[in-house]
Amino acid sequence: MSAAGVRLNLPPSKAFPPPNSIPKLMPMPRYFFNIRDGYDVDEDEEGIEFPDLEAARAEALATVEELRDELSDAGNIELEITDETGRRLLTVPFFRGGSGGRRR
Repeated sequence: MSAAGVRLNLPPSKAFPPPNSIPKLMPMPRYFFNIRDGYDVDEDEEGIEFPDLEAARAEALATVEELRDELSDAGNIELEITDETGRRLLTVPFFRGGSGGRRR
């Protein structure tokens, strides 16, 4: 059978949207988790992509909870979330009251 004799069983052309009408996938925003101890900042160089700030906040809260015991003797430590421009969006303190250690 020749190539011209091949029948393709394709749906009508109206079944496919035109290429320019297909929504483009937007990249997720990247959030950076810096650790701030007074004036010293340990900057996150890589960041993590999250769908929104609320998801980044949930990750920050989980991280703080996980590291709290390891850093119980440290001073006024905060985990700050910044966007790709370096703008501070949110700060999560490791300890309440700023005196270091965990309040009970």
